[in-house]
Amino acid sequence: MVDFSFFRSRTFFGANIVAFIVSFAMLAMFFFLALYMQNIRHYSPLQAGVRFLPSTLMIVLIAPIAGRLADRVGPRPLMTFGLLAVSGALFWQSQLTVASGYGELLPGFVLMGIGMAFVMSPMSTAAMNAVDQAKAGVASGILSMNRMVGGTFGVAVLGAMVSALGRSKINELLPAAPPATRAHLAESLGSGGVLRGMPAKAIEASQQAYVYALQYGLRLGAAVALVGALLAWMLVGRIAARAPAEQAPSPGQGRAAETVQA
Repeated sequence: MVDFSFFRSRTFFGANIVAFIVSFAMLAMFFFLALYMQNIRHYSPLQAGVRFLPSTLMIVLIAPIAGRLADRVGPRPLMTFGLLAVSGALFWQSQLTVASGYGELLPGFVLMGIGMAFVMSPMSTAAMNAVDQAKAGVASGILSMNRMVGGTFGVAVLGAMVSALGRSKINELLPAAPPATRAHLAESLGSGGVLRGMPAKAIEASQQAYVYALQYGLRLGAAVALVGALLAWMLVGRIAARAPAEQAPSPGQGRAAETVQA
C-alpha cells in the first residue's frame, strides 16, 4: 500500500518527518494537559475542552493564509516558523505548576494554534507537489499515516515519562509511606478520581509528582519540535513546485504519429 519510491524525494521525506513530529508534540500536549485541567484544576470535561478552543480558532483563521503563502514563498520557511512556534508553545506550557491558572496556559494554546496553522497546510502542499499528480492520493494517505503514528508515539512516550518520573517524585515526597501506597499513587498518576479517600498529603504529593513529570515531558516535546524545525529547513525544497508528470501527446502530435505509421 505504501510506495516507498516516494521517499527518494527529500521534500516528501521531510514533509513526512514533520508530520510525525508535529503530531508527536501536539497530541501529547493536548492529552496530558486535559488530564491536568480535569484532575488538578478540577475542570469538568466540557470546561477543559472549551479551554482548548483558542488553538482551534488560530488554526481556522491562519491556515488558509498559510496555504496561500506557501504558493508564493514555498512551504519550507512556513513549516520552519510553525515548528519553532510549536516548540515555543510547549516550552511555555512546561512552566506550569499545580497552582497555575488558565491565564498562564492561554498564551501557550494560542501559540500552539499559530504554529500548527503554519505547519499543516504548507506540509500538505510540500508532500503533494513532491510526487506525480496521479499519485497525490497515495501521498496524502502516507502523510496522514505518519501523522497518526506520530501522535501515538507522542502520547506513549510522554505517558512513559509521566509514569517513571512521577514514581520517582512520589518516592521522594513520601519516603515514609508504605510501598503499597506509593505504588498505588504512581499507578494512578493522571487519574485523580482514583485517589478519593486517600490522605490529603498523598493527593498533594500525587499532583506535584504529575506536574513535575509533565514539565519534563513538555520540554521533551519542545526539543523534538525544535529538531523538526531544523529538519524542515534542511530537507524541504524551497519552492512548492509540482513534480513533472508524464505528458500525454497533444492531439496534433497524435495525428502526426498516426500519419507516419500509415
